[in-house]
Amino acid sequence: MRSLTPPRRRGQSPGSEHPEFRFWLVLAASITIGCGDVTIQGETGSGAGQDGLGGGGAGGGIGHSGGTGGGIVTLPPASDAGPTVTGPGRCGNGALEGREQCDDGNTESGDGCNKICQLESNHRCAEPGKPCENLAKCGNGVLTSDETCDDGNTVGGDGCSADCMTAENGYQCRVPGKPCTPKCGDGIRSGSEACDDGNTASDDGCSSLCKLEVGFKCDTSKSPNTCSGTVCPDGKKEGAEGCDDGNTVPFDGCSQECQIEPNCSGEACTSKCGDGIVLKEECDDGNAAGGDGCSADCKVEAGWTCTQPPLGDTMSVPIIYRDFKFKNPADFEASVTGSFEATLGIVKPDLDKDGKPVFTEIVNAHIASPESFGQWYRNTDGINHATASKLVLWANGKGAYVNRYGPNGEQWQVSATAYYCGVKGQELDDQPCTYQYQWTPEKPTNTKTDCQKMEDLGYKQIKCYLQNGTYMATYSAGGVDGNPLFFPIDKDPFSAGELKPAQVPGKPVGLYQVTELWPYDVDDDGNTLLHNFSFTSEVRYWFKYEAGKTYTLNFVGDDDVWVFINKKLAVDLGGIHTPVEGSITIDNTTAGGLNMKPDNVYEIAVFQAERQTTCSSYKLTLSGFNAALTSCVPTCGDGVTVADEECDCGNTTVQVPASCPGPNSDDSYGGCTTKCTWGGYCGDGIVNGPEECDNGKNNGTQYGSGGCTLGCTVSHYCGDGHLDTDRGEECDFGEKNGAKLDKNLEPSTDKDAQVYCDERCAVPPGVVF
Repeated sequence: MRSLTPPRRRGQSPGSEHPEFRFWLVLAASITIGCGDVTIQGETGSGAGQDGLGGGGAGGGIGHSGGTGGGIVTLPPASDAGPTVTGPGRCGNGALEGREQCDDGNTESGDGCNKICQLESNHRCAEPGKPCENLAKCGNGVLTSDETCDDGNTVGGDGCSADCMTAENGYQCRVPGKPCTPKCGDGIRSGSEACDDGNTASDDGCSSLCKLEVGFKCDTSKSPNTCSGTVCPDGKKEGAEGCDDGNTVPFDGCSQECQIEPNCSGEACTSKCGDGIVLKEECDDGNAAGGDGCSADCKVEAGWTCTQPPLGDTMSVPIIYRDFKFKNPADFEASVTGSFEATLGIVKPDLDKDGKPVFTEIVNAHIASPESFGQWYRNTDGINHATASKLVLWANGKGAYVNRYGPNGEQWQVSATAYYCGVKGQELDDQPCTYQYQWTPEKPTNTKTDCQKMEDLGYKQIKCYLQNGTYMATYSAGGVDGNPLFFPIDKDPFSAGELKPAQVPGKPVGLYQVTELWPYDVDDDGNTLLHNFSFTSEVRYWFKYEAGKTYTLNFVGDDDVWVFINKKLAVDLGGIHTPVEGSITIDNTTAGGLNMKPDNVYEIAVFQAERQTTCSSYKLTLSGFNAALTSCVPTCGDGVTVADEECDCGNTTVQVPASCPGPNSDDSYGGCTTKCTWGGYCGDGIVNGPEECDNGKNNGTQYGSGGCTLGCTVSHYCGDGHLDTDRGEECDFGEKNGAKLDKNLEPSTDKDAQVYCDERCAVPPGVVF
């Protein structure tokens, strides 16, 4: 026969056997002892409770409203773990009674409802007598205390691992049951990200949306990705380059930035996907990559909105400058008297097969031959030196873009020269550009200086300088566009020894000067500046002609300027002359004469030549054109989640995705906001919805009292009143752990009180339930 005295636990001293087990023996009315199981017929007892475990007598009841106990407890053969108590007591009968938190019809632990009918963590026991539901099941969209994430599936590689134990590198899994999203800026390329350089700044190769930027390449084999500028040209197409032909010459199919140029050899230009021009395409962002809103075949991808943004304050057009030496060919510095008007008919009305103007051989053009003219806009060894560059045009506030005199878009000040403003050493009150004998109110008989006369006209002094001991000054009557000192090749070494003084043209009056005087370009000290003459420039620009729109081009040339549109001569300002203005307006009427049809791309080619000292003026104005690359951004509200959107549940006009509780709303817990980020959710630092707590980023890092789990439930620990069997707990009555309790689970010193749950959240052996 086995002894009924339970074995001592580790650390238990002799004589300290469990009194609650002895108490159980006292209550027994009859004991049948055999070599096998021990059956005990217990007395009838009763007990009631309100909030926790309750019961009475030998067969206590556990429930919310109390219950009666009593019955038979069958003990298995004694073992080192102590006796296991079973029987027809209230716990395990499938009815929720007394202080029971659950009753699944058995008294086994580990299935959601433990052997004393206390609800185990991560379980839901919705219906008494039925098996409990294990919420700690990866893929059910419920984040439980033993999971790091749960995105509603058991598939890895989407941000949450297949076992829900790990949030995968590069992802953020902020909302249980919702898809994880790539975390742009964390340095790990994931999901739809084309790159991730560890930040959310743009213009460094990887944009704020983790898209590859034009002009850069990113090494995605490293984390974070390292981005650097592509070498254009180096003959290798890489990064966001659309092409790389090994040279910096534009207008040959591949631009200076290694982007594809339209082919304009036919009746209209043809455009390839990736050249930045939207022609019979839905979009064109300047590359042939997908996943960034504009696909590899230039179609708008689902979830994105693609538009051509305004050009902004500036636009740049490609230009080639060709430097010539004086009189080589003789077309440059022909030593002739220039005209005040353009010489018409120098070039034929159509460009040749190479897209270059053709000389008509008229006699008053001061051009030696068709052969010499053919060198003007072609690279010719020993005759010219070509430099590819960009001409910056500035917004003029009237919907047009124009080149200007200043490097930062400063307008040329229409100026007048005050030639006598005083003598050095005889200033008035020691002020430069004054004269002690000039007119003053006190001396009205004195003569006014030229500076005083300019100021009487309301002009503003730009600079005062000395020349041979006499003060002179330059005054401004207002700002104008264009550049009367257009010398882009001053530093070209090809003709470095041929620098000459330059004058600002005084005719036509009012264009750059208020008088017909032609002052020299001087520095702040009055020293004459030298410039490089004898050069040509070639600009080519592409635009899409749309019916109903008006396109206006304005020009000033000194000397020759010819403008061709769709290979047809549109503006003729040829010849050696002072500044001459010209313009063309393209509309439904003029487009027909240029063989232009709506929705086609056409080329504007502007050819200029500076052939004779001492002036060089140039003005190029474009309006109605927009060659900005297509810009694609996620469309919040279309029901498709892309890029940095965490979610997109639509805006009531589209079908709500199955993963969404409803359309985008800023007030719905667990829903998607109108900014396509998860709204109230576990981890936002605000206790809302069904949350017990929310410590924001600290969720899951703090344990014990005050801590909060990743699932926004109070962090569990032995003594918190939550039974966590996955952490080895057998029971947990909170502050009552280790205390003797009566049948109503209230602390008691009565002789029949028992310790139902010790300080280590274990059920002591021999406890009667």
